[in-house]
Amino acid sequence: MNMEERIQQVDGLGLKALLNEGELTTLDVTNFYIKQIKAKNPALNAVVHTMFDEALANAETILPTQGTLAGLPFLIKDLNDVQGQPTTHGSNLLEGYVAKDDEMLTKRYRNAGLVFLGKTNTPEFGFLATTEPTYIGPARNPWDLTRSAGGSSGGAAAAVAAGMVPFAHGSDGGGSIRIPASCCGLFGLKPSRGRGPYGMYMNDIAVNHSLTRSVRDSAALLDAMKGKGNYESYPPLAQDVLYLNEVHREPRSLKVAVAPNWNNQVSISPENEQAIEETVTLLQELGHQVTYDTPVFDFQQFAEDFITIWIASGSVIMKHLGQLTGNEPNANNVEPLSYDVWKQGEQYSALEYEEARIRMQMVAKKVLAFYDQYDIMVTPVLNGLPAKVGAFSNQQHAREDMLDTMTNYVSFTQIANATGQPAMSVPLHWTKEGLPVGVHFMGRLSDEQTLFQLAGQLERKRPWFHRYNAISL
Repeated sequence: MNMEERIQQVDGLGLKALLNEGELTTLDVTNFYIKQIKAKNPALNAVVHTMFDEALANAETILPTQGTLAGLPFLIKDLNDVQGQPTTHGSNLLEGYVAKDDEMLTKRYRNAGLVFLGKTNTPEFGFLATTEPTYIGPARNPWDLTRSAGGSSGGAAAAVAAGMVPFAHGSDGGGSIRIPASCCGLFGLKPSRGRGPYGMYMNDIAVNHSLTRSVRDSAALLDAMKGKGNYESYPPLAQDVLYLNEVHREPRSLKVAVAPNWNNQVSISPENEQAIEETVTLLQELGHQVTYDTPVFDFQQFAEDFITIWIASGSVIMKHLGQLTGNEPNANNVEPLSYDVWKQGEQYSALEYEEARIRMQMVAKKVLAFYDQYDIMVTPVLNGLPAKVGAFSNQQHAREDMLDTMTNYVSFTQIANATGQPAMSVPLHWTKEGLPVGVHFMGRLSDEQTLFQLAGQLERKRPWFHRYNAISL
């Protein structure tokens, strides 16, 4: 086995071991992954901006001894600022914008010694569950190029699943780490609200983390990223747990609730039903106590309120982003759906927004109370298989189209954003056609520890790292 084949068969920390042992240099690794991006990206459109010259310069100076992740390649989602690099948010609205500084999250990744190779594709402003911005073009799924890589961290997921990097940054404001993780056969964990620094715009819904092929890589990245920034107003969570250690610990027997359809309020595909059934059997074999049970809430009302908050927040974000380039959003510089978000958001009254927020909080309290009885709740990630590229390309009515998507395609992930709980997509099932189907696990608020223990146990019992798509080989 040559060195290139060895690199492809290890995760990020496995690659780090090769660096530590002197079998590879950081420059060797950087050059290898630059080669991978150049060869594979034309088919996937996962990476929308490269930083190869900067990466090679950094690789000359970073020593493996600088930290757990030092010298490993990384990609940043194109919603986040990297000093001296463009940030487009997948939109023509940001044409020509170049970030003056690293934001807090980027600084943490840089301080960890990660080598930035580029930025990844995202739907316009990160609004959608697929990654198909008109400005840049769609990110395709390496398991099936006719299908979407998911969204909004679709470029990141496609890149990792194709072997263009061992892991990549993602963010999640409604499932945007977990959805593409499910679509692309990866591990994707959304941390608790307040676990790490926020991006440019603080809100109660969106958080940052990563997409990885192994559980331990995710834990190591969260260890590097966790802790709030000095300028943020949210109270910090306790940060005394080293998550990398938790991956190797067996969890106690957990009380698990399985909620496959929100009390028959939504439908799921036969493939997702099978994934849930197999997961129930697996959990029972591992000694966990599994019960079919669901928190009681009105899903349709929750979806409407979640979308109201999304539209209002999205409209404000678009306004502020436009100010960076001196442009106001209009029908010529943003997509039809985004333009409708902009217009509708400006029309909401404070009363409408506050009513939606309070109702969503009431649902969140019901769900959190449900955890008086359980440690974990299991749901599907998606209602069906990864969408075909172009399936949502005609959307232009923000409220109606987003509600339809949430009701029929992504009905499960937003709850964890509303409550602030940690949640993860675990690649436990593949269809007979070879498409990955993730299973969704929600933990107690601020309890990533148990999720990492369970994920490590599942990975050991039902490993997935050996699965490669045609592009990744």
